[in-house]
Amino acid sequence: MARSAQTVRLPLGSYLAAGAVVLLLLLVANRYGFHRDELYFIESGHHLGWAQPDNPMLVPYLAAGWHWLVGGRLWAFRILPALFAAGYVLVAGLIARELGGRPSHQVAASIATALTGLVLAAGHLFSTLTFDMTVSATALWLLIMAVRTGRWAPWLLAGLATGIAMEIRMMAIFIVACCLLAIMIIGPRRSLAGPKWLVSAVIALALAAPNLIWQATHGWPMRQIAVNIAGGGSTSSTDRIGLVPSQLLEIGPIISVVLVVGVVCLLRRPRRPEFGWLTIGYLIFVLIMIVTGGKAYYPAPFFPALLAAGAIPLLDTISRKLWRRIVALVLLIMSAIITPMLTLPVWPVGSPGFQIGVAVNPDSGETVGWDGYIATISAVAQTIPADQRPSTVIITSNYGEAGALTRAQRLQTADGRDLPPVYSGHNGFGLWGPPPDGTRTVIMVGEQEPGDLRRWFASCRTVTHLQSPAGVDDGEAGAPVRICAGPRHPWPELWPQMRHLS
Repeated sequence: MARSAQTVRLPLGSYLAAGAVVLLLLLVANRYGFHRDELYFIESGHHLGWAQPDNPMLVPYLAAGWHWLVGGRLWAFRILPALFAAGYVLVAGLIARELGGRPSHQVAASIATALTGLVLAAGHLFSTLTFDMTVSATALWLLIMAVRTGRWAPWLLAGLATGIAMEIRMMAIFIVACCLLAIMIIGPRRSLAGPKWLVSAVIALALAAPNLIWQATHGWPMRQIAVNIAGGGSTSSTDRIGLVPSQLLEIGPIISVVLVVGVVCLLRRPRRPEFGWLTIGYLIFVLIMIVTGGKAYYPAPFFPALLAAGAIPLLDTISRKLWRRIVALVLLIMSAIITPMLTLPVWPVGSPGFQIGVAVNPDSGETVGWDGYIATISAVAQTIPADQRPSTVIITSNYGEAGALTRAQRLQTADGRDLPPVYSGHNGFGLWGPPPDGTRTVIMVGEQEPGDLRRWFASCRTVTHLQSPAGVDDGEAGAPVRICAGPRHPWPELWPQMRHLS
């Protein structure tokens, strides 16, 4: 049967690989705690808007709605990311089919993708990466089909998927643009002769318009955040020199061999005329990331395609000799054991294994300690005299602290019930406005410049510091908690000074 008639059918092995990813992720879904970005998204989704400085609104709305639906349970909150990670695995099998792979090749592509460290690390968190890499990889699969067949349906669906991906994260537009540029460079140029790709682009831009218009009318704050990321301001920022090696580590030392083979094979005949643009598009995108200072996982939408391209010739080569099959099986088993231990929360917090895991996957370190921080801040709030509490608020230095506190308030946890209203000048929180005019006392959480505090308040005193769990060195460790009183200016004048993007 022709490939075009089987585009959405996969062998059982691909579904088993995807199912194994879901099972593994759900087994550890309740470990540690919420990530700072998850806490931020949950609160962001409660504030209606077309966009916010650092993200489109699709993931925040989804996070807030899903969090409410599952009653705030961490293990249930993580079901959706696990399912999207499984979808990423299935896309690899679908792309292998588009590349002409047999069912065994499709299974091999799915298994290789399932064994990448990126799938497990991203699939554990409700993050923009988790959803973007799957939807953008789907858009790339549809683009491969559109270029190969020239039919309207895949072109239109590719535009639809790209537009949805751009409402998750803007990276999809650069992925597709690099691929279209690669097609113009290496071919097949005939696939762009006609209105199909233009109609597809119009669909994508129309879906992304709310975020694009918002960014344009607010001075493109995303540019400042991108500069901050390039300068190392994010936990997952990657040094330009280390971007390519970091990609290979995120995929895994063993599985990265499959990707490298795919990159090379697509440039060799007979693959190059029909599919060589995939490698060229990937290389152009990586070059742009090196120049601009992107993160190592930004090219994630390319990985299923490149792994599929590498899995096909590697499987054929391995199958010819028994010893090769034995070696390959041993390596796959090693990868299946080591990768989860390095990327998932399987170790006791603070243990040597935890330290190694955090070094490999820094986001793991951002999922511990929040309950303790909330308890500390709640205890400080209880020291405020009763007559001052109605005019007291909390202002945090970052959205993780603010997100943890607002979630505790919304769930009416033991510590959250007694918390004053929470504000922050960081990213989206800064948009939602300053404290009310009558605010006279502020519990300031996190690092602040002493000079700023003197300009903002008549008095500030440090009352305690946030204590991270033993063996954990995260962004909150040792952060001061101050009680400040007597704002020197009206809040509408102070708030622009407190707002910041990063």
